[in-house]
Amino acid sequence: MLRNKVTRNCIRLGLFLLVLAGCATPIPTPEPVTIKFPHYERDAAYYTTLAEQFKARYPNITVELVQVNWRNPGQVTENDVFMVEQLALPQLVQQGTILDLSPLIEQDNTFDKNVYYPGALETFQYEGKTWGIPSNINMLLMYYNKDLFDQYVVPYPTVGWTWDDFLERAEDITDPNNGVFGYAIQHDNEIAIMEPILFIYQHGGQLFDNWQNPTTITLNDPLNIEAMQWYANLIHAYGVAPSRKQGPDSVQYYPYGGVIQNKYAMWIGMLSDQGGVTWPTRWQMRWGVAPLPRDREAFTLATVNGFVISKNTQHPEACWKWIMFLNEQMPTLNMPARRALAESGEFTKLVGAEVAEAARAAVGDAVLISPTLLGFEQAMEVLGTAFTAIRDGQTSAEAALNAAQEQLGY
Repeated sequence: MLRNKVTRNCIRLGLFLLVLAGCATPIPTPEPVTIKFPHYERDAAYYTTLAEQFKARYPNITVELVQVNWRNPGQVTENDVFMVEQLALPQLVQQGTILDLSPLIEQDNTFDKNVYYPGALETFQYEGKTWGIPSNINMLLMYYNKDLFDQYVVPYPTVGWTWDDFLERAEDITDPNNGVFGYAIQHDNEIAIMEPILFIYQHGGQLFDNWQNPTTITLNDPLNIEAMQWYANLIHAYGVAPSRKQGPDSVQYYPYGGVIQNKYAMWIGMLSDQGGVTWPTRWQMRWGVAPLPRDREAFTLATVNGFVISKNTQHPEACWKWIMFLNEQMPTLNMPARRALAESGEFTKLVGAEVAEAARAAVGDAVLISPTLLGFEQAMEVLGTAFTAIRDGQTSAEAALNAAQEQLGY
């Protein structure tokens, strides 16, 4: 009797569970979606691995990788998610190309804005909304040719070095008879407008009243003039940097050729330049890197690359998951915008101890270029013309900057 009773109870329990199972609402299987993500061809292996790992985490989402040539990226905005520099933000917003991420951020309880270096997230905020998530920081640093430093028995640049240290090293290496210069001043390239600005702010000068929300620009501040005269003296008085006419005749892109030919001991470049990966030719010399030398102040300029979502995407939630996944990963070249990643041993292993030390030291002195500076195109054009006149020795720094200020009418 006991066995029959137990059997009947088990049957009743089984039937009860079956009834409950039949009444429960089944969990729907997420529909498969595909999102497109463009990347430079040099990063193909990196993103292929990440796409596979992401697929394992989110089986219903497929990331279709689209290779683009870094010299001719094409229409990356035709994809669902893409990476941009923060300076492109105003144009993308005004064109209605990208999605406002503020609602997605508010819905994600795991999102923490405090994990990023100060100012990184803010560079992707425009008109009161957040349009991108910072991935990595690219900054201007001082690269140097270790082979030349060793040849002339000169100590390497170090964290905390000064203008005096810089000039002394440049003078000790400069060897006009062999066409060797201690420093390569930038002419006619993308850094030529930024290099003088670096020296102005290192000397304690000021161009914009506020870097993040500028309303006016002053070119002929006395400290600006002093800094630019010192800058010109690197060529015309100290002779440690070549004039435009003194560069190697075979050089098509100054100063790249002179660096490759072991003629220049130091030059300013972006963190992403490591080893010449973004140059026409890779560096063959033993090279090193340090933060920029300081005078009254330590100062450098930086840009931030971040992920944005196309306004035309059909799958914004899937795109957001992909961005947040990428945000957990170590970028390929630049410094992570997430402080914990940048301070990790993984970052040191990826770029080397010297690069990691220089980047970590410089980021604290870096001003993240605000997209609002794009409203000063005319002023920057006038300033660039003044810098060229100063570099070429056509006029004094005081005369050039006074004339530029008068032309602007501020």
